[in-house]
Amino acid sequence: MNFRLLTLILLFTSVFFISNGQDASALSCVEVGSPQEALEEYSGAVYGEVIQIRVDLKQEGFTGSKEKIRYILVDVERSWKTEVDSQIILATDYTWGFDFKEGNKYLIYISEVAGELSSSPCSSTIEMNNLNQATELFGEGFRPKQQVNLEHKMWFMFEQDIDLYIVVAIVIVAISFFFMRASKKKG
Repeated sequence: MNFRLLTLILLFTSVFFISNGQDASALSCVEVGSPQEALEEYSGAVYGEVIQIRVDLKQEGFTGSKEKIRYILVDVERSWKTEVDSQIILATDYTWGFDFKEGNKYLIYISEVAGELSSSPCSSTIEMNNLNQATELFGEGFRPKQQVNLEHKMWFMFEQDIDLYIVVAIVIVAISFFFMRASKKKG
């Protein structure tokens, strides 16, 4: 009886993990032109230092498709076309997104998608050492609206699939329960 139950549990959990297929996609970008033309295409641009980079695993529902998203915490010095706070978190594509490095400063074109700021893999992100380069392109721009600290929001981003750990924990608890129950019946 216990062997059949264990086999059934293993069968269902293995089907659950095998059934999650991965989607493949290609990237095709259109040339935008000058930095000023690029600014017209996006919601705005920011200049600042990358403070932290985290990868988070997003999933539609419990068994939906999984997608890794790279989140970039930027300490903003200046923005153009839109006002932002002193720190922002940008979402960028894990596979195709720009290869940001912590501690470096960038001019990043941003868009707002579903209430989340993002940097398109097709945008012309530029590594810049000083603010003067950016102000020469776009003018003075906006200083940050308010001083904020968003580092705590980066703590809750996990690259691992937490669902896997939840299912494994449930299976272990179920197996332990059945073994304890079987040992009580024998004793």
